Amino acid sequence: MVSGVTTSPTSATVTLPRPISHGDRESSMVALTFDDAPHPEFVPRLLALFRAENVKVTFFLVGEPLRRFPDVAKAIVADGHEIGNHSLNHRNLLRAQAPAAEDEIVGMQRLIREQLGATCTLYRPAFGVASNEVKRICEREHLSIILWDVDTNDWREGSTRETIVRNVLDNVNHGSIVLFHATHLRSIEAAAELIPILRARGYELVTVSKLLEDRARREQIRRLSPKRDSSPSARDRSPNKPESVSPSDDRATPVIQIPVLPTP
Repeated sequence: MVSGVTTSPTSATVTLPRPISHGDRESSMVALTFDDAPHPEFVPRLLALFRAENVKVTFFLVGEPLRRFPDVAKAIVADGHEIGNHSLNHRNLLRAQAPAAEDEIVGMQRLIREQLGATCTLYRPAFGVASNEVKRICEREHLSIILWDVDTNDWREGSTRETIVRNVLDNVNHGSIVLFHATHLRSIEAAAELIPILRARGYELVTVSKLLEDRARREQIRRLSPKRDSSPSARDRSPNKPESVSPSDDRATPVIQIPVLPTP
């Protein structure tokens, strides 16, 4: 830099937050997530299942259902589950201008505060796509962008309990974030079948925030302990599965990126 001349960051030099698609690959934790809540019929059934199984999950809320069924969303919170922002109108914001993206993300944050008295820290973009404009808004609003590495494909026509279960068991891994939708009976049936199987495989079912806290803690330990023994990691021991990347959310395939929280 020339003496006496200051420079400001440009869009090319600023590092934007990257979407997070999984937790730590040496962790036994797995997060089950349910989009498009609160559905008035299926969310109560999911809540009953999770109470019976003593499981906490993350529900991503959309504006119109929240306006129509705030009591269902309040029941989610009352049961101790986590809520996240899934946009006001479920719009694809990949090419949206700043005002439209602002309305979808910040407007949903405002609606959640009004209806539930809560402030979300997680944002799941509709269709799983996050433009630089979306990333800038999320950075300003202190929102982590949450994707997934296991797609149940429960939204697809012809999807069944059996196909959902198979999708999960074939692709789940240490630290996985699993994408369901809170809008189908088959998703509830599949979740009921999967919970005991995943536990039997040694997985701990947690919320997304707990998964991220565990990842941050493990990354901190690695930074402070550069020399590690050569014993096989938990990922190598059980279950012995290669890492996989599944197709994306509703109908688009985002680029899966390594999360940057916390920064090494």
